[in-house]
Amino acid sequence: MAHASEQGAGPIRFERVYDASIEDVWALWTTKEGLEEWFAPAGMRVEVTALELRVGGAFDYVMSAVGAEQVAYLANLDMRQTARVSGQLVEMVRHRRLRIRFDMDFVPGVEPYPYDMLVEMSVEAGRVRMVLTADRHPDPEITRGAILGLTSQLQKFDLAIAARATKERRL
Repeated sequence: MAHASEQGAGPIRFERVYDASIEDVWALWTTKEGLEEWFAPAGMRVEVTALELRVGGAFDYVMSAVGAEQVAYLANLDMRQTARVSGQLVEMVRHRRLRIRFDMDFVPGVEPYPYDMLVEMSVEAGRVRMVLTADRHPDPEITRGAILGLTSQLQKFDLAIAARATKERRL
């Protein structure tokens, strides 16, 4: 289930099922350490600068291109190599739902706009089902980049969950 809806006007949607605890999945979304482990796509680095776990709380980060391919991609779009992104938690139900609204104010020539990501989690038969839904961007090329980025990020999320499960089995 490692696919994204690439066509159409609806949101971008990813679904995963993990042999993991809901606490581990939640922690990767709600801790500075967890987010910094996976929230940047390959070739990028993220530093979480604010994370207030409450509705209305800040979620701010700095995303930097560190890989040659990513640096070139951003240069081709006339985008900076480093972007400061501000957001806030607009919905939070512990171990169930987290909606984050980012202020997309770093796209050249594009008026700032809100961008929502919603993660929904549920425990089913001892496994955690996670559904990530993200808005499309006004620019199809940026949407395409977002799908590639989220796919890469979720591959890192998968590895982070697997590492936690392996560590727990050893304890």
